[in-house]
Amino acid sequence: MAISSAICSSFKQELLEGKHDFQTSGSGGHTFKIALFTSSASLGAATTDYSTSNEISNTSGSAYSAGGKALTNTGVGLTSTTGILVLV
Repeated sequence: MAISSAICSSFKQELLEGKHDFQTSGSGGHTFKIALFTSSASLGAATTDYSTSNEISNTSGSAYSAGGKALTNTGVGLTSTTGILVLV
């Protein structure tokens, strides 16, 4: 199965349960990471955990290292023109 464009259902549930703190990580918020995967990865709405299966690795000298890269400035914002919630 290929990667589908989806927000994990378990993450949506945990948001409503208040389990994630999006304040800037330096002021008590959680650390969030983003990882890169090949098109062979099986990721979608049913995904519940990070997996190393089919994650991109640093084989070509790129700046990316397996394990994900921490997101910075993870405050919450709302775009004024579209009303979309974003991490800033």
